Amino acid sequence: MEYSSFDDFWTSLAGTDGPYAAYLTTLAANARQKLRGLIQSAYLDGDPDGARSYMAAAWAVRGRVP
Repeated sequence: MEYSSFDDFWTSLAGTDGPYAAYLTTLAANARQKLRGLIQSAYLDGDPDGARSYMAAAWAVRGRVP
């Protein structure tokens, strides 16, 4: 996954779909802001804001009952 900045990364989490977005909607505004700050600290890891790349993997299984 390629992100141009932390805001780009955060937008992918806080969108309208997926488990992260669903979880974030359950949080009070101050808790959501605190979590955002903690995640931003991890994203930046002491470096300036900018592009980052993260590995993404998806596993799928398909089967049929005989």
